[in-house]
Amino acid sequence: MPKLIHPKPMFLKGSAQAVLLLHSYTSTYRDVKPLAVFLNQHQYTCYSFSYAGHGLMIDEFLKFNPDDWWQEVIQAYNFLIELGYREIAVIGVSLGALLSLKLAESFPVSACISMSAPQTRSVEDLFQRLSKYAEYLQQFETDQQVLNNTQLYIKAQPQLEQFENFVVSTMRNLNRIHAPTATLFGKLDEALYEQSAHYIFKQISSSEKMIKAYSHSGHLMTLGQDQSILFKDILNFLNLHLPNT
Repeated sequence: MPKLIHPKPMFLKGSAQAVLLLHSYTSTYRDVKPLAVFLNQHQYTCYSFSYAGHGLMIDEFLKFNPDDWWQEVIQAYNFLIELGYREIAVIGVSLGALLSLKLAESFPVSACISMSAPQTRSVEDLFQRLSKYAEYLQQFETDQQVLNNTQLYIKAQPQLEQFENFVVSTMRNLNRIHAPTATLFGKLDEALYEQSAHYIFKQISSSEKMIKAYSHSGHLMTLGQDQSILFKDILNFLNLHLPNT
């Protein structure tokens, strides 16, 4: 039976311009790895990591919450600063988009790209995603008892409530974002995400901002049918606001 191991961070060295890439909830940096490889081929230094608990069994996963993951993002940002990078862009999908927006609210970044960011997410909505993740993980269970949905909901409640609050607090401070920002969404995703993209676009204070829909993309845009167009758009946005020298 395969054993789950927390993925090591990915660092792809390139130019003096760095990009921090952040993945979605219940996933790992595999969400953004193809984009990181593409951007590195165009000389950008790219760094990504998997949040605490992600890629591991559900009991381990539930030990952590968005505040822990936010602290890891700050550590990743400071890691790039300590390496000497002063021009840093941040890109994220879903939860990673929320973390990207919060980073742009809180620290100097050269550009921010948000994909599939939710304006709101209820505990019930989040639990649906979590329960699918738990079901997927059952194939890796050995001696651990599999939780039924009621047990899982009770155990996950603290994390899910903190996630809901994290979304609210991030949305509340969007006007603090002044960095160039791209807000992207897939037309095949839930309608919520299109509404959220327009809300985020309207609320941020950036004088240089763009919003774009991708007709053949769902939630994980970086792995969708519009990948080629999406990657080129992201590269063009970075070249405009974070040009390689």
